Amino acid sequence: MEPLTAAEADELLDGLPLVPAMAGSIAEMKALRERCLAVGIPALVGCPAAGKG
Repeated sequence: MEPLTAAEADELLDGLPLVPAMAGSIAEMKALRERCLAVGIPALVGCPAAGKG
């Protein structure tokens, strides 16, 4: 697959139910997101909603 930008990933995932797949530091999560995007896997980094994680 072609690499994606963070904006493209956000667009692809908008409105879909998301589930946390990993936990770690912000730096680790950003690095993981960049590796996913580089190979065309849409990925987001965020914090769980209050009371959900």
